[in-house]
Amino acid sequence: MHNCEKSVTFVDLTFECNMDNQHSYSIAYGSLPQGKHTFEFEVDDAFFRRFEGSEISEGQVSVRVDAEKTSNFMALLFDMEGSVKVACDRCLDEFFMPVDFEGKLTVSFSGDAEEDDFSEDEVMNMKHGDTEVDLAQYIYESICLSLPMQRLHPNDDKGVSGCNKEMLAALQALQEEAQRLKSENSPWSKLSATSAAHDKGKA
Repeated sequence: MHNCEKSVTFVDLTFECNMDNQHSYSIAYGSLPQGKHTFEFEVDDAFFRRFEGSEISEGQVSVRVDAEKTSNFMALLFDMEGSVKVACDRCLDEFFMPVDFEGKLTVSFSGDAEEDDFSEDEVMNMKHGDTEVDLAQYIYESICLSLPMQRLHPNDDKGVSGCNKEMLAALQALQEEAQRLKSENSPWSKLSATSAAHDKGKA
């Protein structure tokens, strides 16, 4: 099971990573004039190490944020591209998987915005007096959600899987051994052995 899951629409402002290290993924909207603005962030290996239990060990992702600020809220459009290192679900070796994500987040300054106020947008409610929004958690979760549920090495130009062949062979041997033991210990197998022994005794 992958632990990169997000089941809520409102973003929790209690982040898992070290708050002191997230300043580079923030937007200081308090001093930002109304109108359109563009921000760019770079996600690297150190970013993922801040999240305890992250299944992403390394990565390089460019994040572009197009923002439009009004008096009551700020609409953010995200475009993320790059790659991250994850474990293959088939052979367990790590490999780099592409990241391509587009999303929209609405930052409400009123502190009590409802989901319906912004259609299907995700909403982050800021507290009164806040002047800065930290996007680290949203960026991390979006990268995780952009990855497929099943993460497998891609095939090469000849259609051959990039998986570790030695590991696949070892896993196959383990599966065959487990199947053999399961078959030998099954009630039908024991019944067949008992029947064969009984027939041999009668002969």
